[in-house]
Amino acid sequence: MNYFFSAAFFKVAGISVVIFILLDMLWLGVIARGLYFRQMSYLASIENGRIVFNLPVGILAQVIIALGLVVFVSLSIMVDNRLISAVGTGAFAGLVLYCTYDLTNLSFIKGYPVVISVVDIAWGTVQGFLAGCYVFYLTRFFGPPL
Repeated sequence: MNYFFSAAFFKVAGISVVIFILLDMLWLGVIARGLYFRQMSYLASIENGRIVFNLPVGILAQVIIALGLVVFVSLSIMVDNRLISAVGTGAFAGLVLYCTYDLTNLSFIKGYPVVISVVDIAWGTVQGFLAGCYVFYLTRFFGPPL
């Protein structure tokens, strides 16, 4: 467990957070922007035809999710130092994290779009899978956690 207090872990975590945020910005701001706008604009603040995000809160949420994925994948690498284990753990962790958010929203927000939940859960699973890849290779680059 000393690995989580090492310079190698902090490097892996820092780079992973940046990668995660960039991927999420690409997803939300470019790839799926129209879908989220069509489905969610009734819940959002709109300026100039775009959803306005509370950036500090959004970045904080992304940092927490990214760090969680780094920890889960790192633990997986400690147990079974193979790419398949890292991406499997990452994908499952992403699924759990995004299911928690989206299914909670579906449970109490009137009219919350089911299609957004399905798409968002799929995206979270992909984000977790990708985290498994880059955390695995970053860990090899900066030093093993064992």
